[in-house]
Parts: sequence; structure tokens; C-alpha cells
Amino acid sequence: MSDDRPGPPPHSPESRDTALELTGASPLRRSDPARLGPYVPLGLLGSGGMGRVYLARPADDGPGLAAVKVIRPEYAEDTEFRRRFQREAGVHDRVRTPYAPRLLGTGFEPEDEHGRELLWMATEYLPGVNLTDAVRDCGTLPPSAVWRLVGELGRALSALAAAGVVHRDLKPSNVLLSADGVHVIDFGISQAVDSSAITTTGSRVGTPAYMSPEYLRDGRCDSASDVFSLAGTLVYAVTGHAPFGDGTGVDVMHRVAFEEPKPALMSELASADPALAALLTTCLAKNPADRPTPARLTEAAADTGRPWPEPLNSRVLARRRSCASLAHAAARDTAHLRLPTPRAKPPT
Repeated sequence: MSDDRPGPPPHSPESRDTALELTGASPLRRSDPARLGPYVPLGLLGSGGMGRVYLARPADDGPGLAAVKVIRPEYAEDTEFRRRFQREAGVHDRVRTPYAPRLLGTGFEPEDEHGRELLWMATEYLPGVNLTDAVRDCGTLPPSAVWRLVGELGRALSALAAAGVVHRDLKPSNVLLSADGVHVIDFGISQAVDSSAITTTGSRVGTPAYMSPEYLRDGRCDSASDVFSLAGTLVYAVTGHAPFGDGTGVDVMHRVAFEEPKPALMSELASADPALAALLTTCLAKNPADRPTPARLTEAAADTGRPWPEPLNSRVLARRRSCASLAHAAARDTAHLRLPTPRAKPPT
């Protein structure tokens, strides 16, 4: 389906409103920060236990867009967490690969209205659709597209391993599909949380359905652990379900740690592509030594640089165009995206 339909002029407020919607960001609220270091927030990309992530642009009208994560104050105020956060940011800065966003900077914002500092991290914003949304909105992926994921995610994990980074939370929502390929996002912060004084003894940071057995059992996590999580993510791409069941309960953790993947899902995968099923089954081995390395995954994948299947490809291209529209607008041209700050009522 063509997306060359006529629309509002490229620099009109209407076109910028539409562009924000197409990026997947939601409008800002009155309580959202007006400035994060050198960045001006444009919309909210998501939120979770760690904090909120904003789509932002340079306040000085510099090129590109940024994804700025603002850490929750209860974490940001912990001295040990802040030290480890900066250490992980330094590791992130050493990662040089097209399969992961570049670190743009970190910093503290002055105290908010509640008297708390805002700790933030800015990374390059890569316009794309995460795998969770892609499967939910556009359907499961055919084997040819998943083989592309195997190869490019293998390269991504190889680059992270070379930089000394273990993702620890590789899952569908942290795999981004763009017009330029596959990217791994949101890595490194989970390491800072896991080793912070805030984390309680015996707890694990991550998503149980995609954690590795050794991480769940005794906290060990390395490149082989990421390979296990990658395989679970790819089973989701083909079937729409995690290999050991969806959810976050103790039952899911027990299946991941001690049981085999659900036979019905693996049978569905084998029917779609026997070779892919065999590779992912090996990646899901309980013993880390039995899993292939990231480099082996790249070798096993055929060169499949073809576009993403429809309607996913059209959605990815529309998102890239919408981000380009916002990136080329001046900061003052996007001021209307912020809700007006309510005026204080006069005293009675």
C-alpha cells in the first residue's frame, strides 16, 4: 500500500502532530519536564519500573532525535546506583555498532517540584517498531524475516560482548525493527540496577519468560545467557508466545529453569522451518556451554536483506518519515506539542 497520500504541509502544526503520533510517542503531560539537559522532550515513548523514556530533540536545533530515559527518583537518589549508572554509561559509550543506539550523554537535572534530582541518559533515537508491537499489530513473522533477525542479532550480541556488555533483559520489546535493520535497545541499565544497593538480595532484574536458567538459578549472566534470551525472543517472533509460557509468575521461572520449552510451540516452529527450530532449540539448552556463540548464529543465518513483510514494512517506513519531519523542525516549531502549564489560582 502506498504511503504517498497527500497531507498537511510539512512544517504545519498538523503535520507535526501527525508525525508525533506516527513515532509511537504519546503527548506530553503538564507534569513532564520541559528540559532534560540539552534536550527538549517532544513526547512520551514509554514508562516502566525504572522510569520514563521521552522522544526529544536538541534544544539548539542540532540534528537528529534522542530517546531520553529519566530514572525514577528513588533510584537516582541512591549514591551507589548513581555510581554504577555512570559506569554502565561508560561501557555503553564504548559500543560502536549499527545494531545498537549510540550513547549521547547523561546528566542530572535540577530538582523538580518535589525537591528531587532527575537522572537521565540520552541515546540516539532509531525510528522503528519493537518486536512486541510488530507481532501484536502486524502478525507473526515468516521464517525468512526471522532468519534475518538471527543474523543481525548475532552481530549485535557479538558487538556487545566485545565491549564487555551483557544485556540481561533481551526480549521482544527490546528488539527494534527499522528500515535499516535490527537493533538491540535498552541494555546496560539492568546491570546497574542488579548491582545496586536498592536491589534486594536474591532478586533478579529482567523479564522471567526470557531469562536464562543460570541467571534465574544463581545469578550468572554472560553472552551465553543473552543467546538463550535471543532464542526465546525469536520463538515469540514466529509463534507469538514465549517458549516457556507468557507471564512473570514463579511457575514461568520454574519452567525456564528446569523444564523443556512447550512442545506445541516448538512443533509449530518446526512446521514453519525445521532448520530454524533446530537452531533455536540448541540455543535454549539448559547448559550454557551447549549453546552456539553469537558469531555462530551469524554464520548460520543466510544473507536475507530483503524488506520486512507487509504491513510491517509500511509501518516502519512511515515511522522513519515521521521522525525525519520532527528532526527537521526547529525547537520552537514543536513547542505546541507540550500541554500548557496550568496557572496558579489567585488567593481568595
